[in-house]
Amino acid sequence: MLTIVTREEWGARPRKKPETLSFSPWRGGVVVHHLGPGKEAQSRHDDCAAHVRDIQRMQMDPPFWSSKDTYDDIAYNYLVCNHGIVFEGRGSDVRSAANGAEPPSKVKIPGANQDYFAVCGMMALEDEVHGEMVAAIRELVGWLRSNAQAGPLVRGHLDVFDTECPGKLYPYLTSGAFLPPGGGDDGPTPPKPSQPLFYYSRSQWGARPPKEVTRVPLSERTGFTVHYSDGPTSQTVRAIQNYHMDGQGWSDIGYNFLVDRDGRIYEGRGWDVVGAHATGHNTTHIGACFIGYDGDATPRALSALRALYNAANANTGRTLTPTWHGGLSGQSTQCPGPGLRAWVQGGMQATSIPVREGTGGIGGSGGGTGAGGGGMTSVRSVASQQQAVNGYGYSPALTVDGIWGPHTDAGVRWLQTKLGVGADGLWGPATEAAYNGGLDNGAALTVDGSFGPATVKATQRAIGVTVDGQWGPDSVRGLQRHLNTWSGAGLVVDGAAGPATYKALQTHLNKMTGAGLAVDGAWGPATVKALQTALNRGQF
Repeated sequence: MLTIVTREEWGARPRKKPETLSFSPWRGGVVVHHLGPGKEAQSRHDDCAAHVRDIQRMQMDPPFWSSKDTYDDIAYNYLVCNHGIVFEGRGSDVRSAANGAEPPSKVKIPGANQDYFAVCGMMALEDEVHGEMVAAIRELVGWLRSNAQAGPLVRGHLDVFDTECPGKLYPYLTSGAFLPPGGGDDGPTPPKPSQPLFYYSRSQWGARPPKEVTRVPLSERTGFTVHYSDGPTSQTVRAIQNYHMDGQGWSDIGYNFLVDRDGRIYEGRGWDVVGAHATGHNTTHIGACFIGYDGDATPRALSALRALYNAANANTGRTLTPTWHGGLSGQSTQCPGPGLRAWVQGGMQATSIPVREGTGGIGGSGGGTGAGGGGMTSVRSVASQQQAVNGYGYSPALTVDGIWGPHTDAGVRWLQTKLGVGADGLWGPATEAAYNGGLDNGAALTVDGSFGPATVKATQRAIGVTVDGQWGPDSVRGLQRHLNTWSGAGLVVDGAAGPATYKALQTHLNKMTGAGLAVDGAWGPATVKALQTALNRGQF
């Protein structure tokens, strides 16, 4: 039977500050660790609680590696001693900090802290493995799957980061000793309904201010329309807004709301603003877009769309007609694809999951609530300001935690100076306009006209294909699909690059960034520079 010693029971110190980063362990699972070189295992179980306190102290107090590398809490979610007892570290609701994010050169699987629990065997390289520890880790993996939405994967730390960890525990992992009965790693585990959905306002995802706003009384709303972006699930809400505003010339992002594959809900134009999602129906219908291709919608995404529909009915005081983009009169489109279309036609059936306000950590799209006071968040959240400052090469880089402090204030003033606006530390419309007019540096590329591995990877990431730095037919097909979706290029998706594809690319870059390229179908440094600029600005 699994025994878990709570934080209170082993005498944990409180966290330095609340965790604001998102945690989605259903996408991954569990990463197994040990404690490094030397000997760490305690011969007497009576000493194990003190050992956990020592680990927490070492990780929270300088020097750890250096004063800037200390953690806000013990880094692991759970620790297991060689007597088979589990100690609660960060617990099941807080993102790990042990799976490795720095330096980037050592990262093998990005996002391992967000997508995996960190479970540490309390032994070091020279200690012998105890069967009680192995059995307890196996039970803990099963418990995390049943009670905390852990995904199906069990990795060693060395699988996600360049390290020797977990040492002697790794052979047990590869032999399947940590897998609970019937527990393979061959498919995703659907998250339990108890895991809430999260809603992010415009300020939280870092929305640009609209050029104009036209309000509509809720009494005029009669329908709810489901769309898809027909792009990779890696698209950010900000990238979609950039396309709508810069490529289409619209006043704002076109949808009223958006939903990603993890069920996160993003405010677009909101409930009472006329959208730009379906000509002739923008006043009467609320438009909700799933970010992805046909077939990408997960159960959580469907639950989020259903939650929006329920909220729309509650806000308007009536039952709105559920429909899909191609089902509206005058709309000649396959949107939202056969999968979502059938789902709407079948009554939008989905598990009811509660919705909670999000608190930061939205990948590349912004994040943060502006907690902590100071600054200005009406235009861009604190976390998004921190990301923007770091993107320009500020050193030492700010911690992207959504909390305002003197370091963030100094960083914003530094960036304002580079942008040529008043360095007052307040990110208002003038700073936003200067930022969007200059190098956003979202991809952090050097604009040198060289289509090298860094540029290839950034392009692959934007078009939703395998990110391997090798440009081949699969990447070209992804580019052709991207240009067809976002620029109406009408290309044959055949993976053969040629003048037609390059002309469509040049046309798209001119429209999005005002690059002024000659649309001649010739691939060269000028086109690559325009592409690098667009990727840096999030305008591709």
